[in-house]
Amino acid sequence: MVLENILAAGMSVLALALTVIGALAYRRTRSASLLVLTAAFAVFFVKGLVLTAFLFLGPVDVGSLFLISGSFDLVILVLFYVFTLRR
Repeated sequence: MVLENILAAGMSVLALALTVIGALAYRRTRSASLLVLTAAFAVFFVKGLVLTAFLFLGPVDVGSLFLISGSFDLVILVLFYVFTLRR
């Protein structure tokens, strides 16, 4: 259980750092593709927060956790795809 908490916290911190870096890069260049990339990192950060909340709630239904995590992953992948198309 401790390893899962450490991984979820690390994922959230890294995603937050990448979101901030992306926002600063967007502010400097005003590139729409960087805005999409920043949104993808922000969704990744929210996913980490949701997973952390589920871990602290205690026993959770694995099916619902898989569905929520998969939904976030789908949104992130679509945003990454849009980012690569706009470059």
